[in-house]
Amino acid sequence: MVFRMTLINFHRAEQQKVQKLQEEQRAQDIEKHCIGRRRQNEIMARIQAAIIQIPKAPPSHAIKAIEAKKFLKKKREAEDTYKEIKKFEKSMAGNASAVHSQDTGR
Repeated sequence: MVFRMTLINFHRAEQQKVQKLQEEQRAQDIEKHCIGRRRQNEIMARIQAAIIQIPKAPPSHAIKAIEAKKFLKKKREAEDTYKEIKKFEKSMAGNASAVHSQDTGR
C-alpha cells in the first residue's frame, strides 16, 4: 500500500513536472509570437512611412471638361481685351479729332 502511494505521488510529481515544462514552453512560444508581431508591425510602419501617395489621375472626360473651361476662359479674356482695345482706339480717335478741330479752329 505504501509502495502504491509512493508510486501515485511519483506519477503526480512527474505529471506536474511535465505540465510545468509545457507551461514554460507555451510562455516562451507566446513571447516569441509577440516579438515576431512587434517586428512585423515595425516593418509595416517603415513601409507605410516610405510609401509615396500618388493621386489618381482624373478620368479623361473630366480632363476634357477642365480643358474646355480653360479654353472658354481664355476666349472670354481675349474677347474682353479686344473690346477694351476697340474702346481705347475709339476714345483715342475721338481725342485726336477734338485736338485736330482745336488746331484748325485757331
